[in-house]
Amino acid sequence: MNTQVPEQVAAAQKVGVEALYGFLNTGFEAYEKLVALNLQAAKASILENEAVASEALALSARDPQSFFELQCRQSQAVTKKAQAYWQHVNEIATETRSQLLASSEKLAGEYVRGTRVIIDNLAQRPPAGNEAITAFWAKGFGAMWDAGNALHEQTRTAVKEAVDVIDKARQPVAKA
Repeated sequence: MNTQVPEQVAAAQKVGVEALYGFLNTGFEAYEKLVALNLQAAKASILENEAVASEALALSARDPQSFFELQCRQSQAVTKKAQAYWQHVNEIATETRSQLLASSEKLAGEYVRGTRVIIDNLAQRPPAGNEAITAFWAKGFGAMWDAGNALHEQTRTAVKEAVDVIDKARQPVAKA
């Protein structure tokens, strides 16, 4: 009996669990960044609104024209701040997406290599009396390997196209 196979399966499962926790950590880091950004934006907004309200009260009684100019400047400032906020959100999302894609690519490559090693070990050292079954499995896994590689390439192409679409969609926001 080949004792390497159970060890390799356990190692592959360990890699899968570590990858899952890696994905979760990446997601939580992005969430933490968004929460920090929102807290910073809320705090800045409160302080700015307090200052503007004080100035607006003083101007409204003395000079109505200056009051309306202040409102106009404030609306322009709010627009710029909103654009900056969404740019930060976009940067966080882009960074997180890149990290997740890189991790997924690495994990898929490791999984494919590990699976191939297990199949090769089974084919080279089949359990006693199971040579025919092992040959059948090796052929089946070989076909699955080829189909998996084709699917992997199709998925990779689709993901790249989706990322390109997302990048093109965000460009007007980033430039505005």
